[in-house]
Amino acid sequence: MKRIIRYSARFGTALLLMVLVWSCATIPGLKEETGGSFIRIPFVRVLLEENQNEVTFSSKSPFAVECLAKGEQTVYYSSRPVNVIKEGDLLKVTDHKGGLIQSRLNEVNLIPRGNNARIALNNQPYRGLMKVLPNGETVRVINVVYMEDYLRGVVPPEIGKRSKDELESVKAQAVAARTYAMAHLRQYEGQPYDVKSSIIDQVYEGLKVEDNLISKAIDATAGSVLFYEDKYVNAYYHSTCGGSTDDVAAVWDRKEIPYLKPVKDDGACSWSKYYSWKEIFSESQLRGRIEQYLSSDRGRDLRINRIQDVQAVERTAGGRVLKLLVRTENDVYRFYKDRIRWVVGRTSNPDLILPSTNFDVKIERDGAGNLVRVTFEGHGYGHGVGMCQCGAIGLSRQGWTYDKILTHYYTGAEVRKLY
Repeated sequence: MKRIIRYSARFGTALLLMVLVWSCATIPGLKEETGGSFIRIPFVRVLLEENQNEVTFSSKSPFAVECLAKGEQTVYYSSRPVNVIKEGDLLKVTDHKGGLIQSRLNEVNLIPRGNNARIALNNQPYRGLMKVLPNGETVRVINVVYMEDYLRGVVPPEIGKRSKDELESVKAQAVAARTYAMAHLRQYEGQPYDVKSSIIDQVYEGLKVEDNLISKAIDATAGSVLFYEDKYVNAYYHSTCGGSTDDVAAVWDRKEIPYLKPVKDDGACSWSKYYSWKEIFSESQLRGRIEQYLSSDRGRDLRINRIQDVQAVERTAGGRVLKLLVRTENDVYRFYKDRIRWVVGRTSNPDLILPSTNFDVKIERDGAGNLVRVTFEGHGYGHGVGMCQCGAIGLSRQGWTYDKILTHYYTGAEVRKLY
């Protein structure tokens, strides 16, 4: 391993790093200039980690380590792993053997050297550069990456492994994911990141999930996003609609949005393994699930009496249960909209929520009329708002183009090339 040393040509290198790092600190957007306008490919700041007090960075090629302390900048390089560790309210950097490189730092940036170089966080490689900041008792790791490279780590886990005859659905997913990201830049006010790398925003797994066919679809749609009346579409999507998507206001407690209305897909997603499903609960199992939910929701241990009846008393235009009524011996409990999935859960996997709210309820009773079993027979997987991913795949198999798929699920929207 080469020793970690200071650059001799620090001024030139530091200037280059300042341009690279600090140009990432502000997300590029539309720029107006005399004689015309242009837009640069935007960066996305992705929160990768905020629960560890020590992280390790490595690369197959030498990489730069920029250390910032009270406005002072020092730049090192290494061909071996380095550790960034929380130290009091600040950070310190050590080499792979634990030797101190520099301490009392406000910020550390890990920057690849060379076009094909990548930085790995805890052995997981990513494109772009890494920014490390102190965060209470832990460190916060942010991947600053070009939008198109961000999508290479998002679209594969979202759409899965696909074949050539499904390429148009991958293009549709790329445009939807790009639109979501563009619409949510700077959504976390006052925070140094734009999106999280989990289902809270979009699942992002970096270089390890990149796929040639999916990258081809991303490149083919580069810069293309969805607009509705000159505003970015809230491009929600889900796995399987089960026959129809739904109105956003009927699924969540949100205002109506013209392009997020119920849309039938005529069985395009019927090939999905989640198109039909069934969950069976004994009375005691369902009672336990409801008690668990209510106790968590109300912050205290809560028990309900034996369940006497379960009814889906209202439905959405897309067929989902809008209100679920659970009657016990002396109480009535009402649960609404997509929250029903958390209330009921599953018996097949207690750690998961109900696949969807598009279900029928079947009751079984004993000879004395007591409820003994409840069966939820349903269709679909996910919230049901926006694009049905399995439906998009089914439509692409039928020859639909990506823009037709998108404007089918997002009513009245249009695809525009932004950059």
